[in-house]
Amino acid sequence: MLLIIDNQSAFIKKFKRQFLSEQDFDYVFFDHNQPITLSAKTKIKGIILSGGKGNPFEPLNLTSNFVALMNFDVPVLGFCLGHEIIAVSYRGRIKKLAEYHGKKETISITKPDDDIFNGLGKTEISLVKRHSYHVAELPSTFESLGTSDTCLNEIIKHKDKPIYGFQSHPEVSGQDGMLMVKNFLKLCKII
Repeated sequence: MLLIIDNQSAFIKKFKRQFLSEQDFDYVFFDHNQPITLSAKTKIKGIILSGGKGNPFEPLNLTSNFVALMNFDVPVLGFCLGHEIIAVSYRGRIKKLAEYHGKKETISITKPDDDIFNGLGKTEISLVKRHSYHVAELPSTFESLGTSDTCLNEIIKHKDKPIYGFQSHPEVSGQDGMLMVKNFLKLCKII
């Protein structure tokens, strides 16, 4: 089962309507401020932390994100705010951009051999972005897989675990974005 933490992102709702509802695997949504109440028999195979408003420190109560991230030993994928939550959970630092970024941006993939990029066949992609913060300092346990003009750490991965963060929104960025999301679901052995 796929566990999704919804941080009030319109994009995750679109992803649910346009992709998840068509799939043959089970998934469960919890709001960012809702306790994660699962049966002991529930087998979580992967976690998605959605985007949302604010940053990991305010204004939302993001407890369920941290509970999910630290209590399940499964692959994790964070979009936008979820990416920032992953970074600060592992002692990275975020910083406010000079101005809000709300358009598609070209991302340069610096480690194209990573499993998340299987089948992509290119080192530049264009992804939808809507954010005011970015990961300014990576945790020591993470590496950068992609950069952009606005973010040095556009795509990040834990060095030893299948934990990924995207400052962008691949879930609503067309075919290339969905390829990477599907690659993540393959890592989870969900598809």
